[in-house]
Amino acid sequence: MFYTQLFTSKRGPLAKIWLAAHWERKLTKAHVFECNLETTIKDIISPKMKIGLRTSGHLLIGVVRIYSKKAKYLLADCNDALVKIKMAFRPGQTDLPVEGLEATLKAITLIEDFTVFDAQLPKPRYHFLLFPKKS
Repeated sequence: MFYTQLFTSKRGPLAKIWLAAHWERKLTKAHVFECNLETTIKDIISPKMKIGLRTSGHLLIGVVRIYSKKAKYLLADCNDALVKIKMAFRPGQTDLPVEGLEATLKAITLIEDFTVFDAQLPKPRYHFLLFPKKS
């Protein structure tokens, strides 16, 4: 009636749930996100083998602890996103000082540097837009 090898083995289908129920500190963030609670709850409610009432209670405690951790991680991520959004769109704060609103002429003008290669090119005979060919 009691199949503890399903829970105590590291690769068992309900091993992470058992780990969450009994050794919550050993549960990592990766374990929490790997666990699919929907299929796990279906496995607990309608198991392939008979599970004792106490064992199913332990597994449900593990499910609740994993769900709680998922909710905490989601809340932390939402709070981080909210802080970043508020920092990006804070009123009255500009990154550019008033002196930097206009660029100087040297900052936006390229230096005309003619090389020997430019001097060797032949002059064009005509401009195709100004003097189109007659057909």
